[in-house]
Amino acid sequence: MMVVKDGTTAPPVLRAAFEPTGSPRWFVYAMKKLGLDTKHGFDLQITLVRDQITGVFQSFEVALKEGTVDLIDIDWIAIGRHRANGLPLTAFFPYGRIAGGLVVPSDSSISGLQDLRGKRVGVVRLRDKNWIILRAACMKRYGFDPQQEATVVEALSKGTLTELLQGGQVDAALQWWQLIPPLVATGAYRRVADVLDLIADLGITAPVPITLFTVSEEFAKHNGELLRGFVRAFCETAEYLKQNDQIWVEVGEQVMGGIDPRILTILRDSWRQRVMTAWDDATILQIERLFGELLKVGGGTLLGIDRLPPGTFAAEFVE
Repeated sequence: MMVVKDGTTAPPVLRAAFEPTGSPRWFVYAMKKLGLDTKHGFDLQITLVRDQITGVFQSFEVALKEGTVDLIDIDWIAIGRHRANGLPLTAFFPYGRIAGGLVVPSDSSISGLQDLRGKRVGVVRLRDKNWIILRAACMKRYGFDPQQEATVVEALSKGTLTELLQGGQVDAALQWWQLIPPLVATGAYRRVADVLDLIADLGITAPVPITLFTVSEEFAKHNGELLRGFVRAFCETAEYLKQNDQIWVEVGEQVMGGIDPRILTILRDSWRQRVMTAWDDATILQIERLFGELLKVGGGTLLGIDRLPPGTFAAEFVE
């Protein structure tokens, strides 16, 4: 706690970075509106970063690496790669089954992964978790690697990827989950694969988180109570968002810019299915099982690492 001018104490600040179009903004709105960060002993402050990739880092990863923020949400494959490359990040709680899907024009001849041979496939980046999982599914189910047998276009931002699809520069786009319903609602596009279904095809049928709340190892070492407070606040916020429909109307108006109510309902229901608040040895085991399946299918070349380094996950902040 820090003392402010009137002699009262202010809660410690937890600085997080998210993208403007990312779904974390939805729970942040609810958490702040309900005062759940303050209730659990901290002040959550958000920085919105650009939807952009520079080198091997996404914008929010750069912010964490440079120390301008304390917390981000990223996938565990990326965390493992960062640790293997000397950047000691650690995941302390899951956000959820946050994965994308493959979208094509409505009149496309592509009906599934088997049709990607010879096609132009747009991805945010080659190292993206969605592309890694889709490649593994293609290898296991259909015996080919689309990175070798399709033309892969790396957009380096989700906005640019949508533009490539709309401009006809790619035949299919592997887009983030929350950006797909607005595309499909136009009638001009359809989803042909959900990455969550591809995970099940790889043999992992139990819920497995894909993206997790992540901090530097050093921050975790010195801010245990702050992270425990965040976990409590997030779980309470998630439960509220699962049970309360009215807060979603506000999120649609205040965060999503007055989105079509039909699309909002789809996003709300999908978020409720994807968010996770279970974090224990069993959850971590499911992640390790999925990693093992991906490694078995595509090896370290596919993943960029051949093991999840020790310290990738921390479970001691759950009470």
